[in-house]
Amino acid sequence: MWWGWPTPKIFHWHQTGFKPTDVLPECRSVIVLGAAFSPETMNDIAAYTTSRNAMLTYMTDMAKVVAKRIKADGYKTKAVSAAGGKWVDGDGRKEQFGYISLKHAAEIAGLGVIGKNYLLTNPQYVNLLWFSAVLTSAEFIPDE
Repeated sequence: MWWGWPTPKIFHWHQTGFKPTDVLPECRSVIVLGAAFSPETMNDIAAYTTSRNAMLTYMTDMAKVVAKRIKADGYKTKAVSAAGGKWVDGDGRKEQFGYISLKHAAEIAGLGVIGKNYLLTNPQYVNLLWFSAVLTSAEFIPDE
């Protein structure tokens, strides 16, 4: 697992409703957690599904643990799951979007680069990546 923490000010260009401060108005830091997905499961749909579900649970649980530790120090927090989010009206139907774009947050945090195919890639882990995040009122010094 690896992490980075960009300042929420960098998210100024995000669509209204999906900025960290839209989710947690007191947000002063975004902690992005990342983990690599096992490539060995890609050829077996059952193994892939089991591994994917375990990874979603793992990433969400990690965000909750980090949020709980920061909250214990008196700061406000919001764990952002690797899955889920909010339902938004779009083209006559409801569509589900994350509270913030974990992919963009990961790129801003320096964990990878979003390519022309809109996949976030990392030199070591390629594009087999899962992310979660913690929004907090604690102010951390952003990674360079």
